[in-house]
Amino acid sequence: MQKMAEPLELRIECGEGTLGARALTGSCLADNRLNLDVYPDGCCRFLQLFKERQGEVVQVEFLRLSSNDCLLDSALGSLPHLRHLKSLVLKGGHARDEFGSYQHGFLTSLPPDLGNLRCLTHLDLSFNRLSILPSCILHLPSLRVLLVSHNSLVTLPENFGRLSKMTFFSAMKNQLKELPESIGELSMLQDLDLSENALELLPEEVGNLHNCTELDLSGNRLLSIPDSLGIPQTTL
Repeated sequence: MQKMAEPLELRIECGEGTLGARALTGSCLADNRLNLDVYPDGCCRFLQLFKERQGEVVQVEFLRLSSNDCLLDSALGSLPHLRHLKSLVLKGGHARDEFGSYQHGFLTSLPPDLGNLRCLTHLDLSFNRLSILPSCILHLPSLRVLLVSHNSLVTLPENFGRLSKMTFFSAMKNQLKELPESIGELSMLQDLDLSENALELLPEEVGNLHNCTELDLSGNRLLSIPDSLGIPQTTL
């Protein structure tokens, strides 16, 4: 009995060459999106597409890859070529361990050239193994949304405030012990989630976040908050 009724891209194995690349291009690149985190071999598919149809792949504006993929490092090397990217998701939690718990992704760093993605406004690196924030992120001039929840961050860079266009930042469930004073320079920030960290105190500069209407500090070690903060906006 024939199985041709199934969607073609679901039946193509990475390694079928041009045929696989064409099928994936037709089904995944129609609206400049590549949602490859739904495939166990998504990074392999991405690398194949980049090799076979690079001219189309570099036009992609929205890309999702699973950071639980063993070929993630190889895929990362091609990302700086996608100069039109507006949204990049490199998220873990797509696999479970023997006890059924979601596994963190393999991501520990990013290519320095990723900072050249001048159109990137949304970056999701949640559920990974980041212990420091990759410095290339600070060079993304259009970044508005940064999600780094469920990592192992202990601190943020001193010049974190240079992300002046950011409106939403989530670092929930990390190991942050302190915040840089420059966080007060994020004048456009509207939503800040720092819950489930190890914060013991906050810099007075957080009171400069006049546009911030959502601030979650729950699950930390704070005994007090700066007088500069508006209490009604704060969740302790």
